[in-house]
Amino acid sequence: MIIDEQTRRQIKQKFDAELINDVHITLFANSVVTMDGSNEYAEFTEKFLKELGEINDKIHINYENMYGEQAKKHNISVSPTVIMGNGNGWHPVQYYGAPAGYEASSFIEAISMISRKDSGLDSASREKLKNVERDILIETYVTPSCPHCPRAVILSNQLAIESNGKIVSRCIEAQEMMERARSFDVSSVPQQVINEEKGSITIGVQPEASFVNQVLTYGSANAEAILAHEKEEQKKRAKLTDDPDTPVLITDGNIDEAIAKYPFLVLDCWAEWCGPCKMIGPVIERLAETQKGDIVFGKLDVDSNRESAAKYSIRSIPNMLVFRNGEKVGDIIGAMPETQLLEKINSYR
Repeated sequence: MIIDEQTRRQIKQKFDAELINDVHITLFANSVVTMDGSNEYAEFTEKFLKELGEINDKIHINYENMYGEQAKKHNISVSPTVIMGNGNGWHPVQYYGAPAGYEASSFIEAISMISRKDSGLDSASREKLKNVERDILIETYVTPSCPHCPRAVILSNQLAIESNGKIVSRCIEAQEMMERARSFDVSSVPQQVINEEKGSITIGVQPEASFVNQVLTYGSANAEAILAHEKEEQKKRAKLTDDPDTPVLITDGNIDEAIAKYPFLVLDCWAEWCGPCKMIGPVIERLAETQKGDIVFGKLDVDSNRESAAKYSIRSIPNMLVFRNGEKVGDIIGAMPETQLLEKINSYR
């Protein structure tokens, strides 16, 4: 078995809770269909998909010869290649090479997102992607032993699933596809390439907002105007107004001023990739409104403001820094209900 019993139980629990619509997965490989030679990666992928299909009946597995008509239709030339979608011509996610090692987690998450028809992106990213009118291919180069690669692949998959057919996310196993990886000078993973253009290359896990912006520049004729408007809005949010009723945007550039200005400041340190941070985000929004005039709330993106994150030793998020009269008086770590969070905040008065 590819999937051990404990992992199988965990996947079953996830799929039973999350899968809503059918997901169709097609494997293109030579040895699987034609039996014309040994291909360990194809054989692994065939067994892995078969076991996933046995876990939940909403997963449908199809096997195709990579030299057949379906392969030509989808421009498939690599064995093994996996594409997944809803079975009606929408295939936003592709995997070139076996989804082995750490990359199995991104593959399983893609099944869930496609089934739910929900990318999980934040609202600002979703709005921007509505402006993509050109076809986009995002290739993410990975290796099975890279623990950071799944996050990069999941982000690319999220964009593809959200884009309603304009974006395709392709995960490429660099060790299996060495010739292609060399053509894009892949020396460190994860590495992203947009539309096979070397000028688009980024290395490492990208923040959601900046990567969406980069994809937008390739996919929308209006990208420059959209991003300029966003920049102006961010400037407004970063302005330290008196008695704000929404969280203030805190950056490396204004954090000292904010600490000095507001007698009681709660600074929410977060990142776009952090699930618990997104859970507590609406709580912070509500408290900023209900506690106006008493408590000021701020938001600090630790990925974009590394100087402040290092200064205050932010190692776990969500982490709320509490400042009273210009001095840090406490940390509140983790997501929690609104009443509990307010009690903890008030304990630092």
